[in-house]
Amino acid sequence: MKHRRSVARTTIQVLLLIVSAVLLVASQLWAQGEEPRAKMGFWDILMLPRVWMGALFCLMGIVLLAKAKATRTVRNVALGIIFLTFTVLATLPLGSFARGMGLHPSPVCTVTKPFLFINAHRAVPIVFPTILFTIAVFTIAGNKSFCGWVCPLGALQELVHQIPPANRRRFKLPFKVTNWIRVVTYVVFVPLVFIIGKSIYDYFNPFEALHWGFELLATSTLLIVLVAAFFIFRPFCYLFCPIGLVSWLLEQISLSRVEVDPDKCTVCYECTDVAPCPAMRYIVDGARFRPDCHACGRCLNTCSEDAIKWVGRSIFRRTGTKQTT
Repeated sequence: MKHRRSVARTTIQVLLLIVSAVLLVASQLWAQGEEPRAKMGFWDILMLPRVWMGALFCLMGIVLLAKAKATRTVRNVALGIIFLTFTVLATLPLGSFARGMGLHPSPVCTVTKPFLFINAHRAVPIVFPTILFTIAVFTIAGNKSFCGWVCPLGALQELVHQIPPANRRRFKLPFKVTNWIRVVTYVVFVPLVFIIGKSIYDYFNPFEALHWGFELLATSTLLIVLVAAFFIFRPFCYLFCPIGLVSWLLEQISLSRVEVDPDKCTVCYECTDVAPCPAMRYIVDGARFRPDCHACGRCLNTCSEDAIKWVGRSIFRRTGTKQTT
């Protein structure tokens, strides 16, 4: 127990040092008073603070998961820092750093707005495919590490889900149901763009509230999502988020992720009770396609047989495990 507390304290200190370093760099950029570039290319966008900061947080998450140090305390501290970093820093008087931390385009807009440009017979700004590219890289590298360790809306939902009382009723919605809702929503969205010239996501995009404009529709949507998050783990991610849908497809080929060693696993399913997401049962059963795993790490320290690890692909050969149907 003392060792775990020591690890938690050390990790929290590392997280705070990272944030302090970021603020120091930001203050220097602010003092320099750099002007934004008139037109940005692919590499310019990759150099934006929101991109390389995202890469740092993904790397941090993967390291913590690989070392099984993403404890509940560490995770909650990290979620708070993620939310503040990718929503609040952009509002501070930090010059070009703050501009580079802006949430435009948001994850939802990244995969929806390009269709609006196409419908308007305009070229799609390069920022959209570039941001989508970075999200794809993060996802393939670390199993949805963007959604789990960078996305501020996901972090906020997960934090709300942790609010006491711990013994309240929580629900795990069937993944087949939630994924079909998510798929159908996106499939309906695409033709409607070309029919009515509008995105249906504009009517229920909680990311808009994180621009701090306090519009009634966006704020109401965010409040509804957070109320649902009190009972359901990441409801917007599983039910509606289009980038969640894209990253779910990509995480099936991720280079590192949660795996269960079939030689150690007794198929007791205790880990599925602890894990807040629906993915754990599919992982234990060795399903070829698993639900979204947001890399929270809650399952890693739960197995008495030490069968659950964050590993590179194909470390464990999955033979003799039953498939989830």
